[in-house]
Amino acid sequence: MPRAVPVFALAQFCMALSWVVYAAFLPALAAQAGLPKSAVVWLLLLDQVVFMVSDLLAGVASDRMADSVARWGQVLGLLTGVAAIALLAMPLLAGSIASPVLLIALALVWVTCSSALRAPLFALLGKRARSSTGSEFRWLLLGGGIAAAFAPYLQNALKGISPSLPFALVAASLVLCAVLIGRSAARSGEAGAAAARAVQPALPRATWFFVALACAALALQMHNFFNSGRLFLRDVPAAQLHWWLPAFWAGFNLALLMPPLLGALPLARRLGLFGAVGAAALLSCAQAPAAGTQAVLQAMAGAAWAVFLSTSFSTANALGSDRRQGRYAGGVHAVLAGGSVLRLAMASAALPVTMGDTLLWLPAILWGAGAIVLLFASQLGDRQVDAN
Repeated sequence: MPRAVPVFALAQFCMALSWVVYAAFLPALAAQAGLPKSAVVWLLLLDQVVFMVSDLLAGVASDRMADSVARWGQVLGLLTGVAAIALLAMPLLAGSIASPVLLIALALVWVTCSSALRAPLFALLGKRARSSTGSEFRWLLLGGGIAAAFAPYLQNALKGISPSLPFALVAASLVLCAVLIGRSAARSGEAGAAAARAVQPALPRATWFFVALACAALALQMHNFFNSGRLFLRDVPAAQLHWWLPAFWAGFNLALLMPPLLGALPLARRLGLFGAVGAAALLSCAQAPAAGTQAVLQAMAGAAWAVFLSTSFSTANALGSDRRQGRYAGGVHAVLAGGSVLRLAMASAALPVTMGDTLLWLPAILWGAGAIVLLFASQLGDRQVDAN
């Protein structure tokens, strides 16, 4: 494991945790700043749109600075520090100045600068990846997955307390990440890139890949934010719901800790297979009445998503093997943010209410459609690319 991986994984954990704290306190901060309650979902949607653009730009920038890893590490550390300052300032200034414009500006600065912890870190690691199974990327995904698993507990614990301390703690963790990233990038720059393989594994066309990823991203957004709690409430009191919601992320994290599954398969076929497994698990979730069965099925869906997502980053890294890893890693993050944009747009339009039980089946249909696209693409013939 490269030395930078634990630092990059810690950065993913702190970044995901900062988003959990931000989203938990945003309604209260918006009210203090004078924004109406209805504006919160639109601010979250704007944040995700900015994430999409920032991830793409950060990925392109990381490609342009690929020959100066140490310098790029310093830039990442600086941007992360600015993101921490903006995050810290939100609860301090939202109430004292009560300016909607200031709150929105600070949020956008934080979102834009924190993109330094997303695509560039995956690109830096991808340039030194020695495997096509996603084994390097799984540690970074594990950092975000652990934060997601703790999110329901954390949100429950944060109810009724002042936002100043939680924001200060996550801001301090980001400052720590800024320092560690700068040092780790400098050391990895001295180590040099991993030995290139003569031929990369067979790859799906980029268009098919991103279409399938978009289907899966929207499916998982709808399941986790619209369906998961609703399905557990069939058999669990609302007061105990936060103990059951992490089932998906428990399966996700356990799968990432396991050796890569079916790593010898072509990437498109591997993506299609685990997409089909995930879709089948979500389809079964829609029918399971018992909480225990529901937890197992949601954990299975989470495990499938872990393999699908780590393989997606491997696919993006291989597609960008001609010094465009950052661009493709940024594309993956942008598509994932796009799934959040569509989910928030659905929430703002009250579609989860109007769609009724149809929404329980839609995630499985979407992810299954993405799997079919990838399996169809693999039958058309994957392409080989040189590693140079």
